[in-house]
Amino acid sequence: MDFTIQLRKPQAEQAEALQARLQLKDITLYECEAKGAGPANAGMDPVTLTADLDSAVSLAEGSNIDFAVTIRVARDDELTFHIEATFLVRYRLFDGAKPASKAEITAFCRSYPAMAAWPYIRETVQSLSSKMGFPTEPLPLLRVIARP
Repeated sequence: MDFTIQLRKPQAEQAEALQARLQLKDITLYECEAKGAGPANAGMDPVTLTADLDSAVSLAEGSNIDFAVTIRVARDDELTFHIEATFLVRYRLFDGAKPASKAEITAFCRSYPAMAAWPYIRETVQSLSSKMGFPTEPLPLLRVIARP
């Protein structure tokens, strides 16, 4: 993963239009799994991770729109482990706001919920990998790029 979310300009505009009508309610850890253990009694250099990030609508009902943002982080070689965590990112339309269109929700889903959850994701991965005995470099900042 290159830690960028790329949206075409029309999608970025749709996502931004919806963002202006939404209020973030909360971000909560929904599910987490971690497997693996670092080498016993041995120092090691920080390991490089591969990551996969997904975001999906988990509820769109009335003025509430919830998204599930899932990160899968793995290290596959002589030191094997993986971490998978899903965060629920809940939004609510401001009172009197125009309802969200399907196109807006789709565009929004690909960017803003992941950006909102990213600090929690980074901390979870860093904390768990450290507790498992794997020194890792922090996940980089996540960026959204609008392209023509």
